[in-house]
Amino acid sequence: MPFQPTISNLDRTSRSMHAALVLILLNALLLVAKAMVGLRYDSLAILSDAGNSLTDVVTSIIILFAVRESAKPADHEHPFGHTRIEPLAAFTVAVLTCMLATEVAREAVVRVYEGSMPQAGWVPVMMLLGVIAVKGAIWRVAGRMGRQGSAALKAAAVDARMDVVISLLALGSLAGESLALRWLDGVVSLVIAVWIAWTGYQLGAENVERLVGHLPDSNTLQSIHARLTAIKNSGRIINFHELRIQYIGSEIHLAVHVTVDGHLDVLHGHAIDEEIQDSLCQVSDVTFVAVHIEPG
Repeated sequence: MPFQPTISNLDRTSRSMHAALVLILLNALLLVAKAMVGLRYDSLAILSDAGNSLTDVVTSIIILFAVRESAKPADHEHPFGHTRIEPLAAFTVAVLTCMLATEVAREAVVRVYEGSMPQAGWVPVMMLLGVIAVKGAIWRVAGRMGRQGSAALKAAAVDARMDVVISLLALGSLAGESLALRWLDGVVSLVIAVWIAWTGYQLGAENVERLVGHLPDSNTLQSIHARLTAIKNSGRIINFHELRIQYIGSEIHLAVHVTVDGHLDVLHGHAIDEEIQDSLCQVSDVTFVAVHIEPG
């Protein structure tokens, strides 16, 4: 039977959608603040950060769409649900991130060549400190929710971490005025571009793996094996083999062959099937278990 969302999954979806709406509002406010300060003080590093916030707004909208769509139950055309939408959305975020990195790098090279320098002032410093505080909080909250199974919110956490680093670099670029280093703003912007591109690559690679059905992490694999071994040691099954595990979007689906006493009737075989499914679905992200029962 295709997986149907449980109450806990629906609660998680609701929390994720609320988080995405908050992200849209916060990123829009940060975009306006960075753009105004960057233009006023002629800081390419801050303007690069503003461009990143523009990407964040688009990213947050994508996350909102992805969370909503991926929560839809299985239907006739999508018997295993819509869980691939979240990693697909995260991959889209990665592409946008790399596009931003290319533009920032181009502007940084121009700034280094021209040797222009941002104006001094406390406003850019205070604004960047505020950005670091806000993005640090988003990094923490979205990261925790992402570890609960949302690939899109995990992408938002990665993006927030990147923003903290970018803002710290932009803060450092403001020292160029007091040190008379006309090239510092451009060089810092180039470093920001490289950091953005690397983060985008990592995010894209991770979610491509989820789209093509890669194995979960070693802790999850060990937990699945431990549960099957416990059922084997209880005497309910003789052995298990041909265990196949993969990510389907943000969910883990698996299939396993188990050997049982050949004299068991259908009713007992069915009970063992359900026991195995119930046990394995308690592992984080596991939502679908196919059990093939063989006589021993």
